[in-house]
Amino acid sequence: MIKKIVFVCGVCCAMLANAQSSKFEGANIALNINAATMTTKLADTFALGESSTNASIQGAYSFALGEKSLLSVGATYAMGDLNAGSVSSSSVQLKAKNLYTIYVEPAYVMGTTAIYGKLAYIATKGAITASGVEYSDDFNGTGYGVGIRTMIDKNMYFQVEFMNATFNSKTIDSTAIQPGGTIGTAGIGYRF
Repeated sequence: MIKKIVFVCGVCCAMLANAQSSKFEGANIALNINAATMTTKLADTFALGESSTNASIQGAYSFALGEKSLLSVGATYAMGDLNAGSVSSSSVQLKAKNLYTIYVEPAYVMGTTAIYGKLAYIATKGAITASGVEYSDDFNGTGYGVGIRTMIDKNMYFQVEFMNATFNSKTIDSTAIQPGGTIGTAGIGYRF
C-alpha cells in the first residue's frame, strides 16, 4: 500500500512539475509598449541620442524542453518610428523606422513565471531628415536582453523586458552612421 501511495505521489509531482513549463507552451501573441533610447554615431566622432516611445506587436511559439525549461521563437514589429537623435540648430532629425526582430528566448520557469534571455536579429530603416530631404538605408544587427513573463490567468500574461541593440555601420551621403540603443518593453499577451 505504501508503495502505491509513493508511486501515485511521484506521478502527480512529475505531472505538476512538467505542467510548470507547459503553462507557457504553444502559440502566443502580445501587444507591447516600448520606451527606447536610441543613439546614432556619426563619423565615429560624436553620437546623438534621443528617447521616444512606440508600440509593437509580437508573435511567438514556445516549446517546453523540460519541467522548468522553455524555448520560444518569435518576431516583433514596431508600429511607429523611434527618434535616434537630432541637431536643433540645423533641423537634422534621425529616426529608426520599421524596426523588427526575429528572436529566440531560452527561459527558466518557476510556477507561473518565466525568466528569459533573448537573442535577436534586429533590423530597421535608418533615416536622416535635413532641410526637408530624407536620406535612408537599411540597418541590421543583433539584440540581446532579459525579461520576465508572468501568467495572470490560464491564457493571459504580462511581460517586461530590456534589450540592447547594436546595428551595422553604413555610409549615407558620405557620413558613416551607426545606430544602436536600449529598448524597454512592457506588454500583455495571450497564449492559445
